[in-house]
Amino acid sequence: MYNMNIYPTILTDSLKLAQHQINLVAGEVSVIQLDIMDGEFVDNITCTPVDAQTLDWKGLSIDVHLQTVDPINDVVECQELRGMRTVIAQVERMSSQAAFIEHVKSFGWRVGLSLDLYTPLVAVDTESWKNIDVLQIMTIHAGFQGEKFEESALEKIQHAKQKKIAESLSFEISVDGGIRPETALLCKKAGAESLAVGSFLWKAQDIYEALHQLTVLS
Repeated sequence: MYNMNIYPTILTDSLKLAQHQINLVAGEVSVIQLDIMDGEFVDNITCTPVDAQTLDWKGLSIDVHLQTVDPINDVVECQELRGMRTVIAQVERMSSQAAFIEHVKSFGWRVGLSLDLYTPLVAVDTESWKNIDVLQIMTIHAGFQGEKFEESALEKIQHAKQKKIAESLSFEISVDGGIRPETALLCKKAGAESLAVGSFLWKAQDIYEALHQLTVLS
């Protein structure tokens, strides 16, 4: 089977911790995901994209995951981040998917939509499917790292993969939440193409071995 892309996720309100995590994975991965939370969409609050401008990203490409109320309002703050690649946002309180997609693409970035644990695929507008670069499927409730992986989300991954193939669509199927080797393999078999990984990496005694465990799954 193919190797999946692994995207370490930064979810913190501490710039010092964020820089430490960047330093740990620099040279081991090419992309890192920065989770942004406003305390309204979810209870948690993190560093903002403006805060993160001061970080040394070590040449990594950045995917930003907006877990905010009407995330179109937060997109412009991402433009000062060197290495910006993708803006992904939760659909649940998005006023217009079409406007969000168009706005992100106007900066030349990839765009993604993210579905919370119990948000169905039908929440993605018909026109959005052909315009997104990433579909992110949450396998925990959005908002915190370290939550338990919910196997009920595997069916959603399978259906997304089936839709992608049946309609010759080109979006990347990414999975975020509760990822460790055992759950990563389940996601891969269901059709996931990339994994956003937080706690399993940051709590590992040997982060390089942890990365290796995820990248050699078959």
